[in-house]
Amino acid sequence: MHAVLLKGQGLTIERPARSTGAAVGIVVSGVALALSMALLARGLGWPTSWPAFTAYVGAGLLIAVAAAFAFWTWACITMRYMVGPAGVTIRWGPIRHQIPITRIEAITAGRLEQNPTVRGIGWLGYHVGRGRAGNFENVLFFSTHRSPQEIVYVSTADTSYAISPRDPARFASEIQRFYQLAVSKGENLDGEPTVERDLVAAHPIWTDRTAQYLALGGVLINLVLWGYIFANYPELSNQITIEFPPIGSITTLHSRDEIFKIPATATAILGLNFVFSLLFQPRERAATYLLLTGSVFFQVAFLVAAVVAIVNA
Repeated sequence: MHAVLLKGQGLTIERPARSTGAAVGIVVSGVALALSMALLARGLGWPTSWPAFTAYVGAGLLIAVAAAFAFWTWACITMRYMVGPAGVTIRWGPIRHQIPITRIEAITAGRLEQNPTVRGIGWLGYHVGRGRAGNFENVLFFSTHRSPQEIVYVSTADTSYAISPRDPARFASEIQRFYQLAVSKGENLDGEPTVERDLVAAHPIWTDRTAQYLALGGVLINLVLWGYIFANYPELSNQITIEFPPIGSITTLHSRDEIFKIPATATAILGLNFVFSLLFQPRERAATYLLLTGSVFFQVAFLVAAVVAIVNA
């Protein structure tokens, strides 16, 4: 632990042990990325077909997994706890939990028999999420503990925060020192614990389940559309007749590659609707729902158009 000075006031900053948690995250992210590249390379070597499509989807999913673990690992590496006159601040990635110093009711060392359980991000040496531990029913974990004894519980009236400072005894004494300082000065720090988020993390899309389900529905239907085209492409003649009302009545012969205009157009509409939905949501949620519902409708319409086009090809 080390203390620094900020605007003339003492501020104690503690970084938890992160080597184990960060190492696990880096390995998982790296393996997922390597597998995605291998799967993508294999898919590019295959002709346009259902197996190639599954390879692309698998590579995309692995890239998403690699990105998620990379983000969680970054949040682990940059996680820190700060104690100052105003209270305790827990920094995890783009989120900061601030606990007023006079709201802290107890500081408790972790014990083996408490058997903490976490619902959220969790692997060896890294635990973030809600859970419980012994008599603590409502616990927010921001720790890198490998055993329950490495945890320190900072408790308020309704929530306990599980953290893992390198030097628990000194960290607890720093909280007590700033608490006594606040009391001696008669400072009124009776505000409630708060959560602050950076610009991206503060976007309402992360907590809007309706918007999330609509977006997911559009993506899934779009994937079905691409899968249908890939699965039927090998059976098409080199020259086909496409009847596709959404982009006009095309009745002349075309290369079968023209069939990909259908999912490509659908994907472009989906992407534009997503972008405008994100822009509108902070100010007008109804417009966001309208755009995302329209995305789902258009994906269904293009899927039907693809079925008609292939049947008539």
